[in-house]
Amino acid sequence: MTMADDYFGAMLVNVSSIELSIVNLKSGTQVERVKSTVAIGENIYNHEDIDFETVAEAAEALRGFLQIIKDYGVTHYQLWGSQALSSAPNAEFIRDQLYVRTGLHIEWLSWGEESFVRNEAVALKFDHYHHLVKHHAAIIGLNSGSTTLSFFAQEKLIASHNMKLGPVRIKEVLQDLRTTAPNPVDVLDDYINSKVDDFYRFLPADLQTVSNQVILIGAEPLNAYFIPQGAISAPLTLDDFNQFSREVAGASDQYLMERLHLTEENVELILPVVLLIKKLLTVVHAEKIQLVNLNVIDGLTTNQAIMAGYHKTAHFENQILASAEDLAQRYRVEPHHMQLVRRFALHLFDQLRTLHHLTTRDRLLLEVATIVHDIGGFIDTHQHYLHSDYVLKQSDLLGLSQEETQIIAAVSRYHSTRTPGEDLAHFQQLDSDKRLVVAKLSAILRLADALDDAHQQTIQKISVSVRADRVIITVFSDDELSLIHWAFTYKAKFFTDVFGLQPVLKQRRLHK
Repeated sequence: MTMADDYFGAMLVNVSSIELSIVNLKSGTQVERVKSTVAIGENIYNHEDIDFETVAEAAEALRGFLQIIKDYGVTHYQLWGSQALSSAPNAEFIRDQLYVRTGLHIEWLSWGEESFVRNEAVALKFDHYHHLVKHHAAIIGLNSGSTTLSFFAQEKLIASHNMKLGPVRIKEVLQDLRTTAPNPVDVLDDYINSKVDDFYRFLPADLQTVSNQVILIGAEPLNAYFIPQGAISAPLTLDDFNQFSREVAGASDQYLMERLHLTEENVELILPVVLLIKKLLTVVHAEKIQLVNLNVIDGLTTNQAIMAGYHKTAHFENQILASAEDLAQRYRVEPHHMQLVRRFALHLFDQLRTLHHLTTRDRLLLEVATIVHDIGGFIDTHQHYLHSDYVLKQSDLLGLSQEETQIIAAVSRYHSTRTPGEDLAHFQQLDSDKRLVVAKLSAILRLADALDDAHQQTIQKISVSVRADRVIITVFSDDELSLIHWAFTYKAKFFTDVFGLQPVLKQRRLHK
């Protein structure tokens, strides 16, 4: 290792394993990869607690990882926990116990973060990615208990949806069926078909009929069989997959263990994986398949390299915004009002930097909030902001942490009539720094929303001028703006509370 190198150690606790990857962020080279088969969360899909005995095994594995990290002289490292593991009833107790035993603090990942970083890894490490996403492509990502479908066209993300159905979850259903059903495989196939069909009908209509090039991630048994040693990807024809599927369906566990070099634990996953993939390839109208052996931990190290500045041309924020736009379309948000509020809010943010001192990431959160703040209107226009809040908290937004999703939900809650100061009990879930971020973003969004309060786009553009005791917002419009003046005066009060300056609205005519 040289002084110019920048090494990072990523550790990830999954439901069925614990992984370590040490990577040179500068070159992208992985220098060490270790996997422990400690299955800390194998019972969580039955809504059972994580077994405390496995915590001791996990702690021992992590201490071993720390020794490897020390041996390499790596000083920059982080431990993450999968979204599935964080859903265990006693997840926070387990996090504390692992901290006490190892000194490592688990950072829980959201579904959106897992999918996002995995997409980053595929984009930067899989050579055929850019060629495939120029046309219609679908990244299918399998996790233990869920499946992600990300659709691309013209190199842009169109939609990304998560389905609570994965190989480990299906395996547990199969184990139950083998004791109760005379034909468990047929029943399992029907179970998978019904779950996937029910999920798929909520996708945008145009995505339900288009054919896709498929990038398949997380299909471990297929990866081991079809991807050559040392490679990260391999093409797979539909004929080869169907032949593999037929062979697996009729084979004994012993045969599969020998044929595919599987352990006793992994052989139980092969049938659930194959049946799930078979159905998914059908519904996405797969034309060609590329198996890609990259997972969440590869995404985490890739994301670290991006944040360290080693991929200056990589801009994945558009995927986050596209995911928000997809959610807004699902809840029929009126696009013209949304786009105008989005433009005004970002202009206000940029012109008020000397007041708010917020980050580029905060600007992104504001932009997401401008896209989704009105989704509650789909449920009821009366107090729609309350509906926006709880819908967003239950939604999976690509690339955002659970805390960031809560911030966006809170900003959406307070964009209309209520303010954080009137709703402190609801506001306590975030720490004081994040509450201040919510307050500042809400104050900005409230002003932007007031400028199109009638949803008629009567204002063409705005300019912002910061004075000693006030902020002058000049709007350019030839229309009569009495309603906007009234809404602005009402919503500006909270801005004054937060920033200590009085917003003043002035109108200039476009045609005198």
